[in-house]
Amino acid sequence: MTRVKYLNDKDSWILAEEIPDMDLYFSQIWLSCFVDEFDKPSGMRYKKILSIYRGYHQWFYFGDKDSYEVGENIVDKFIENPEFAHKVNEMIVKTADDLSRFCKKIPEGNLDRLSNKKIWGIFEKQDKLHTHYYQWGWLPVAADMFHANFTERLKDHLQKIGVGKDNVNEVLVLLTQPRKKSLIQKEHEEFMELAVKINRDKYHKKLFRDLYKNFKERDMVKYGLNVHGPEYERMFEERAGEIIDKIRKPALRMIQRHYRKYFYINHLWVGKCYTFDHYIKEMAKLIGYGTDLRKSLDSERRDKKDVLIKRQKLMRKLGIQGQWKKVFDEWGDFMVTKVYRRFAQIYALYKMEFILREIGRRLGLSLKQVRFMLPMEVKEGLLNNKVKSEKLQERTKFCVYYAEKGIDRIYTGKRAKELAKKAESKKIRKVSELQGQCGCVGKVRGRVKIIIRPEDMGKMNMGDILVSIATDPDIVPAMKKAAGIVTEQGGVTSHAAIVSREMGIPCLIGTKVVTKVFKDGDKVEVDATKGIVKKL
Repeated sequence: MTRVKYLNDKDSWILAEEIPDMDLYFSQIWLSCFVDEFDKPSGMRYKKILSIYRGYHQWFYFGDKDSYEVGENIVDKFIENPEFAHKVNEMIVKTADDLSRFCKKIPEGNLDRLSNKKIWGIFEKQDKLHTHYYQWGWLPVAADMFHANFTERLKDHLQKIGVGKDNVNEVLVLLTQPRKKSLIQKEHEEFMELAVKINRDKYHKKLFRDLYKNFKERDMVKYGLNVHGPEYERMFEERAGEIIDKIRKPALRMIQRHYRKYFYINHLWVGKCYTFDHYIKEMAKLIGYGTDLRKSLDSERRDKKDVLIKRQKLMRKLGIQGQWKKVFDEWGDFMVTKVYRRFAQIYALYKMEFILREIGRRLGLSLKQVRFMLPMEVKEGLLNNKVKSEKLQERTKFCVYYAEKGIDRIYTGKRAKELAKKAESKKIRKVSELQGQCGCVGKVRGRVKIIIRPEDMGKMNMGDILVSIATDPDIVPAMKKAAGIVTEQGGVTSHAAIVSREMGIPCLIGTKVVTKVFKDGDKVEVDATKGIVKKL
């Protein structure tokens, strides 16, 4: 067995991400890519990576010094050659499209007709395409998420050309504003346009308003439901399903088209897709609120245009042109391509679940056991009928994955506990103030509500401060209620940063430990412009 080189070196572990609802099957794609193939476009790969799994909950770690050096290497390339940054954006779109095209061909039924060799071929091809996708898609993340390398370099440049320290975050956020709409924004606008059309028809306007009104006045009161809590959403969807046969065909077809286009976007990472009833429910909310939907949508679009006009004026005022203009332009575009690739990735995971279930059926394993197999173990199982189900079952409860160039290993039992303890050894200091990066400018006060999963959303009230490890599409309803958003993880291309800008909500990202320092009910002040959150 090849000896590991970096596991016990002097470079201490730094927590990269904590991800609920994550499995080994998917995460090993990018974890192995980071140490094996990541240097092909960037010239530098990570030396080591370690990942802890407690069920479907993952924590993964880089070497502290190692991840900083990788980030600096990428930032150097982006700034010295903005054309490389442009190529990265192009390749993110290309590799995402390649992945989507292949996964669209994956059958969802009649898989029993395929040979074991064919099933393995699909698994292997998707793994390779997803690996190539990460070679490009992770570059903007690696450049900024863990040590704010890119952010700090851009802030340093802005201060050199005369931007004051107190204003630098505000200026940076404006200059890195995306010039195009993300798929998150496009989906939102398409659904709003759909609601505007349906709301014009008196019959449907009454149908959806009655659904909303009756649910609020009947079920919410009767069952004492919290708005956006899991029971609220589940029961509302049930009621929404009851009116589907009352929706006239032209309107129904429009909603069905939107559903078919976007139903998978909630499939994170071992999650479930949106149901058709979900979109009926969301339509009822929009129409039931009674707001002027056309006015709201037009206002959102004007605000977006106004921001881009301000950005152009600021560019001219600061004399930013040539190389540096390209750098800021491409950085803003990273936010758009981040969402683009994420949609492709979620679709791939949705389609691959059919393959994983079929593998489990053939090998006599549960879906969860299959989700904790390495690719070569899948190959051995399908082609040589070699399966170690007891080992896989042990992994589903607790295991540690370690990788460096040419090596990936899974540890369980005592050795896994030792490795996990070493990685998790850093203590959280008791503090009343934390610093982070500015995702969206602004200063607000409110009560902390820690929202990790959709089932946490019921405790969220209008004006609360949403605190999370990182945000994802499934907690957007809670984000819409937030006066401010604070996350532990994420650079300026994170979901929290992108969505908060589109919603105009002050947002602080990359605080590292905010969910461990603050608790529900704490009154805090979020000064995202200065990059600070403090307990009052």
